[in-house]
Amino acid sequence: MGNLTFSNSDKERIKEAVADLESESSGELVIYFAKKSHEYKGASWKLAGFFGIVAIITITALSYLWLLPAYFTPIFIALTILVMMGIGFGLGALSPKIRLSLIPEDAVNHAVITKARDIFLQEEVFDTRDRTGILIYISELEHEVVVLGDSGINSKIGDHECTEVVDSVLKGIKSGKPAEGLIDAAHLCKELLLDNGFLVREDDKNELSDDIRIEE
Repeated sequence: MGNLTFSNSDKERIKEAVADLESESSGELVIYFAKKSHEYKGASWKLAGFFGIVAIITITALSYLWLLPAYFTPIFIALTILVMMGIGFGLGALSPKIRLSLIPEDAVNHAVITKARDIFLQEEVFDTRDRTGILIYISELEHEVVVLGDSGINSKIGDHECTEVVDSVLKGIKSGKPAEGLIDAAHLCKELLLDNGFLVREDDKNELSDDIRIEE
């Protein structure tokens, strides 16, 4: 993923796919696109420390080999180490991708699922009559997609059944057609809902907006 955008036409087609799902099933689908799930600011300090250690090792090796220039006084050495640490910190601060590369995979996964759960609450996906809300959360920086269902959904549909929905979103993004991936995912959600008895009722209302949410 990288610099994904959605045209007005894309947004409208995604909205129509969500509306189609809700016209035949009792589910309520929310699609949320986020640029990132976390800032990972601690990684900048990690990179600063790494650059500082490299500077210390290099200076020590040069000194041991009698190759350290005479002007490398203790003050100059300290300033050199600080400058190197500053460069490391600056690189991390300027590049989210560099910061992400320094974070353990488990920590990244935790950040994504935590943000997805926060969005589930923020967008009130739980606020449906039969607890049939579904969230498709896409986090661009981390290249991850999470599908969360409310209690009514989870009582009949397991996480393993949502794998195809996640794969559909990722396939669309990797092929440069994120809107198509989300539309296909909405259709797959509709099939899952209908196959598991989540049929629309005569008095059903549209309880959540059908528009894709795009985080700035």
